[in-house]
Amino acid sequence: MSVIEFGEFQFNLALSQLTKNQQEVVLDPRQLALLVFLIENPQRVVNRDELQEHIWQGVIVTDNAINKLVANLRKALGDDAKEPKYIQTVTKSGYRFVAPVKVVEHASSTASVVTSGKRNTTSLVWLFIGTLLVFILAMFAIYTNTSNKTFGDTATLSRFHGSKLTPIFVDGSDSLLFINSTLRGKELWISEGLANTGTLPIEIDTQGKFLEQLVGYENGKLIYYGYESEQCGWHSAELDVQAKRFTGDVTTLGLCGDLTVHQSIMAKDIDSLYILAHPKMHEHNNQLYMVDAQGKLERVNIELDRQWRIISIDLHPHNEQILLNAHSFDGRTAAFVYDPSSQLVSKAKEFNTVLDRVIWDHSGEGLVFVSPAPNSRLLYQALDGGEVTLLGNVNERLCCAIVRHPNAQDYVFTSSDKNIDLKWLTPNYALDNSSVIDRSPQFAHTKEGHYFLSNRAGLSQIYFQAPGQTSQLVSELEHNVQIESMSLSSDDTFLLLREKHRLWIVPTSEQSEAKDIFIDGYVYKQHWLSNTLFSVTLKSKTAKQVNIYNSDLQKVAELGDGIVIVLADQKNPSNHYYIDKHNKLYKTSPDTLFSSPALADLNAVGEVPDFSQILIENDVLYVVSKYGETLTTYKISDSLQLLSKQPLNTYLGFDVADGVVLFAGKTHYRSEVYRTIAK
Repeated sequence: MSVIEFGEFQFNLALSQLTKNQQEVVLDPRQLALLVFLIENPQRVVNRDELQEHIWQGVIVTDNAINKLVANLRKALGDDAKEPKYIQTVTKSGYRFVAPVKVVEHASSTASVVTSGKRNTTSLVWLFIGTLLVFILAMFAIYTNTSNKTFGDTATLSRFHGSKLTPIFVDGSDSLLFINSTLRGKELWISEGLANTGTLPIEIDTQGKFLEQLVGYENGKLIYYGYESEQCGWHSAELDVQAKRFTGDVTTLGLCGDLTVHQSIMAKDIDSLYILAHPKMHEHNNQLYMVDAQGKLERVNIELDRQWRIISIDLHPHNEQILLNAHSFDGRTAAFVYDPSSQLVSKAKEFNTVLDRVIWDHSGEGLVFVSPAPNSRLLYQALDGGEVTLLGNVNERLCCAIVRHPNAQDYVFTSSDKNIDLKWLTPNYALDNSSVIDRSPQFAHTKEGHYFLSNRAGLSQIYFQAPGQTSQLVSELEHNVQIESMSLSSDDTFLLLREKHRLWIVPTSEQSEAKDIFIDGYVYKQHWLSNTLFSVTLKSKTAKQVNIYNSDLQKVAELGDGIVIVLADQKNPSNHYYIDKHNKLYKTSPDTLFSSPALADLNAVGEVPDFSQILIENDVLYVVSKYGETLTTYKISDSLQLLSKQPLNTYLGFDVADGVVLFAGKTHYRSEVYRTIAK
């Protein structure tokens, strides 16, 4: 097994793993790709065009994106740009990997040095090229699967802007249909070749059809979930894939009613559909439904333990069994199997981490799944255990869809690679962003600087950055924790974190330990009201309920029906505000928290527009629009007086201190369709 050594580091080819002193150094996919490209080209200046081609696969990115990626890799290596040990900046030319490099062959417990970077550079370069050729094409190769095929090579089926959704194959052929979602809407595309061979997908005119999900294509008809005549449901339309156009009328197979639909699959008989959905405005507790040949929609009676929530479904390749991919409250994943004939459910496999998508393999005797970020990969494991086998890997976060290829060997999968940065609405001190997702900024109240969440090492981590300094790690949570939002107490003592079904209290000092509590319901919003009290909005079925907790995670009050959010003015905590289910804002005092106030007894200030995020500072209301594209401010007096409305791209949280706005906005997004190539 080949291990590349440079300086204090070892890079394992087979595992795609960087270590230092036998401790793993976690890199995100782009940092990993950059490191591989640099050590493939030691002592050579690589320019920005080469980096765009190899790291971003030809997608044009800004110089700042390249600079930031290099800076973050340097940071991971402990390198100094002024006195580089590894990555040297060559002014106006590019970058050079300057560290001596050697390849060590590990056999059993012994290791032998193959070559030395200083004494035989030419041989080393050729050795790298030979050793890393397959590795660079697909990061690394694994040599067996259930069909005794070699996996490793990965082909790109798309290469253009937009979010790629619900890929399906056409009548068992190589032709692949998928939805591409952009600001213009959802478009239908067909891929009939590999994008990296120059054969690009072609857009199909939807002729006004509103496609949300593709379900299947059989006998010349496209089955999809979407809208016809302003009614949501499942529809069938004749699609001539040769002519790239729809023909004939649309047939409605069933209506969705009041359901929020997450996934739809065709049953074996093609006349019925299985649906993963939940009632609109309910907690996100998905249930399995079925649409029969007569268009009747009924819930399938499946009862899992209350700790499990179904995330995705898949139909067995050879029978009617359905795979239910479920997440637990404490961050585990289980694959349950539902047998429609016996109506029994059994647990097939459990993983001690969160897996967003799990499907059957081609044989139905194993599972194919995507490992968690940052180094997400397409993997296979037999149901009865055994080694995990790599099927595919690219320089992006894999997400959202896996499909079996009709050749009964390969798989198609999609990526969803976001770079979320912290940004100022107006210029301020330099921000230490990573090349992945930094979010939920929170200004400190007792010192200068801000706290924020980051996935820069693949885990949910809390950092603090003071002006003019780099970010410092405050706390690191377990690998299977998926934090959605964070807020800071007014005395900077506690950070309140929320998952979908769990709350965390994390002290900002090292003297105390973090505490957590599981919540029966979906945690929707949270706001600190004082140094020790905070409000939590829960979704449970159709209702939203506000509870008040203290910093020991004890519930101390429960507000009445109709109140959906409680928050305090961050500068004037003696002013509390309630928002009801009609978005009406009320002003009150902290005393009302424990008196079960009726809305009619509160002082109504005005009606708030639909929002995704909201806070109040110094009698000014800050409202982020439903999709995060605008920030609107209002002066609070006897009514709401509009102050400003400005564009904003706040994607994952914002905060305000003395009128200064810091927010998490999308910097880069890439989504593509890939397929494995088994040999």
